[in-house]
Amino acid sequence: MGIFGDDKLQDERIEALEGHVRALTQTVQANLADLAEAHIAILQLQAEVDDKVSVADVDPAVVSLNEDLGRAREELERSKAAASEGWATLQGGVNDAFESLRTSVQKAYSKAKQG
Repeated sequence: MGIFGDDKLQDERIEALEGHVRALTQTVQANLADLAEAHIAILQLQAEVDDKVSVADVDPAVVSLNEDLGRAREELERSKAAASEGWATLQGGVNDAFESLRTSVQKAYSKAKQG
């Protein structure tokens, strides 16, 4: 017997909570991708405005960041399409992709700052 005295009701509530958590996670990840895209745009603007760093120095990093962002967005799309059973495993891959993207953005920002 479930904690609510009704296994069916308990299963429905758990399923609803899992769906909500998945939706929230996907929203957060979409926001992370948008934030990374904004950081890339800031780096491009900084390179154009700041005399310390030439655009040529930052352009390869920006290209790499855009590729990382593309991969992260692909992983995000796969996570949206994933079945519930494989969601946790796929989520790990998405988290890894965003961590890699975050690290790349930080490295590019540090390089631009050192200029």
